[in-house]
Amino acid sequence: MGKIEEGLNRLFDDHRVIFWYDEKAELKDDFENLQLNGVEKIRVEHNPFEIKYLLNKTQPESKFLLYFDYPKPSPEENWLLDMELAYHVFQTDQAALFIQEMELGFHFRDLVVQHLDFFKSKERRSNLKELATKDDGHQEVRYKMLSILFGVDNLSLSTFILAHISAYAEDNDRLDRDLERFQLEEFYWKEIARIYGFQSKSKSIFEFILEVFQQNYVFGKNLGITKESKLLLSQWRDSILFRTCYDVISAKVAEAMDISKILETSPLDKIIEDELFRLTDQKIIHECQTLLMERGISSERIFQIIKKRENKFWYADFEPLYQAIWRGAELIELVQKYGRKSYVAFEEGVKDYTENLFEVDKTYRKFIWHYRESKQNRILADLYGRIEKVYSNDWLLEYNNNWQRVIDALDNWPTQKKFSQQQFFTTHVKPVLDKKQRLFVIISDALRYECGQELFERFQFENRYTASLDHLVSSIPSYTQLGMAALLPIKRSLLINPNSDTVWVDDMVSSGLNGRMKILETNSGVRATAVQAESFMAMNSATEGRTFVKNYDLIYIYHNVIDKRGDDKTSEETVFEGVEEELNYLIDLVKKIGNMNGNNILITSDHGFVYQHHTLDESEFSSPDFEGEIWKENRRFVIGRTITHDRTVKKFTGEQLSLNSDLEVLIPKSINRLRIKGAGAKFVHGGTTLQEIVTPLVKVTRKREDTNRQVEIDIIQSTDRITTNILTVSFLQQELISEQILPRTIRSALYAADGELLSDQFKFTFDFSEGTERQREVKHAFHLGAKASGKYKNQRIKLILEEPIEGTTKWKTYKEYNFSLNISFTSDFDEF
Repeated sequence: MGKIEEGLNRLFDDHRVIFWYDEKAELKDDFENLQLNGVEKIRVEHNPFEIKYLLNKTQPESKFLLYFDYPKPSPEENWLLDMELAYHVFQTDQAALFIQEMELGFHFRDLVVQHLDFFKSKERRSNLKELATKDDGHQEVRYKMLSILFGVDNLSLSTFILAHISAYAEDNDRLDRDLERFQLEEFYWKEIARIYGFQSKSKSIFEFILEVFQQNYVFGKNLGITKESKLLLSQWRDSILFRTCYDVISAKVAEAMDISKILETSPLDKIIEDELFRLTDQKIIHECQTLLMERGISSERIFQIIKKRENKFWYADFEPLYQAIWRGAELIELVQKYGRKSYVAFEEGVKDYTENLFEVDKTYRKFIWHYRESKQNRILADLYGRIEKVYSNDWLLEYNNNWQRVIDALDNWPTQKKFSQQQFFTTHVKPVLDKKQRLFVIISDALRYECGQELFERFQFENRYTASLDHLVSSIPSYTQLGMAALLPIKRSLLINPNSDTVWVDDMVSSGLNGRMKILETNSGVRATAVQAESFMAMNSATEGRTFVKNYDLIYIYHNVIDKRGDDKTSEETVFEGVEEELNYLIDLVKKIGNMNGNNILITSDHGFVYQHHTLDESEFSSPDFEGEIWKENRRFVIGRTITHDRTVKKFTGEQLSLNSDLEVLIPKSINRLRIKGAGAKFVHGGTTLQEIVTPLVKVTRKREDTNRQVEIDIIQSTDRITTNILTVSFLQQELISEQILPRTIRSALYAADGELLSDQFKFTFDFSEGTERQREVKHAFHLGAKASGKYKNQRIKLILEEPIEGTTKWKTYKEYNFSLNISFTSDFDEF
């Protein structure tokens, strides 16, 4: 079926009579060959009265196609004009055919003729027909043509511009060529001039966007670009589809504007809110580090800067650098506060460390982790050097030299105290079993106290889980074989096998999973077993997992990431990455236990560790003069019998350690390492520093009901009327963050009733854990676009607060607030 036949069939659905003028008789054969069901074809030969009589005497349902192979008469001479007006005239030139195919009104003829090349594509015609409505005017149709040209669904000029910029960023000039070829270029740039005030004769998308940046930069120029441009930039940065090209174009604009030179002399406070250029973050980071090195900025001030930057466009790229500087500032302040602490009693030191001083080691770990994550060693080189000196000399050495005096004064290691690792089973495991409750014990190798404290904090954010934090003091030497054995049920004795470092519990070897399983089965008094974490995680929770769990009252689960990395010379530098990996793994492991109906979990460790990231100097090693029967030699201890020694080590007898009576243990004082060939030196354990001997005990309980919720956010609304193009909104975090109340991230903007975005978007994470209500108030000035004072004037609009949908890039509505738009025309003349 040809186009003419298709068009006529469509027209006869709505019209009884159709007039067809073919003045040159070019389509005479097409007329003769037409097959139109139920339609009588008549070739009219200057007999208008006969035609009138024929049409008037026929039945109303009869259909006629009247073909004229001569020109259409003028209205004054057209005896059939009244009938033409009553029925329909079929056009057969190309433009007319396109109009009829798309079922547009004939008043669009000039538009179609102007953009004829656009309509020559059947795909474009089909797409436009789907978009067009009977109420569309020329403006609406051209906007829909542009949406097809730019390949976007949104019928907004800003979206067209973003698609144009995206193509430009890829060095693709197809859109420019199509705009010119389809005669849409003039309309497109007139719209940009109308809405954005771009007056240049140039039809260059880069020149336009350059002026937009210049107008909106804190040190830019007033070029007459309208406020609407601020919304364009905001939409661009927030767009999932187009935000990837922002980096490319922003860098090109920065070069054209010589932003690096401008930033050289820019004060920090002046640029803190800018997010136009990547260079801004680099400048802020440089200034923060410089001020920190000069002791001209506090950790609190750096934290405030991070809060202002964390929802800006570039923050994710620079987060490790920001966090490293903040943690570095924190560490310096903590060491100044705690570095010279000393104690009289052992328990006094343990208590102070578990309540306060662990923060120093945690902050150092966080600094090193972010420093390595940034992969920008040169930028942070000076700060890194200072942090290493502060941590190693002013903290680890100074603090542990003082702590060594307490160790030197000990007559016996406190193995009979409730906090002793050797009392773990009696004090913490047996009471749960006595209540006939199933218990899971997770032992993470080398999870030192500060790591466990962070794990405890993370569980505060896990719904339906509650956690508490306690501590244990490990047996010494603080190495894996002894620590793992001490955590098992011990009825009579804990012994180190002569000429080795293997530990026996009640004449049963404790090394390996099978050995520990046998001790649990023999000594626990309940149905007990041991399993590697990897094997446990591999079980299907609903089937084999639950079957496995039902067979036991006590399950010990072992995992080894931190110690495995640290004890290997080739991987010890990644030990803090191992900590992050382990913390995430342990949370997943606890959830796996929960899925198998496990409600009671204890998480602890065999020992801690000391770690220094820099390459150690010779002065940090010692070569003690000792001789005798050596069973085991390590960086941090020596085990044997009848060993002579000097003052660089502290000697303990087996009796003092509740081990073999004839055993002797030598431990280097403070943080000194022994010279051992081939062994790693940055990560060590086995000694008596608080970092090595204090381990966490995290008690986790799974609940059936919710245990936490996100903090509520509200706005302080004094009026519901908007009278200018700027609306300043105060957002208020209603409560302080706590164990039960979690942070909330929001995205907010003003929207019309039909969903049209009318303002820039504001993002913020509310996580204030201290401060007054006034200090928890955050203000943002929303800039409304021209539509707010035009199309949507005097209408009701909404301020919508959204929150992210977990695990996706999507957002859902959290709260809505209604406003009335009453913007005066004078707002159009406000200074930018």
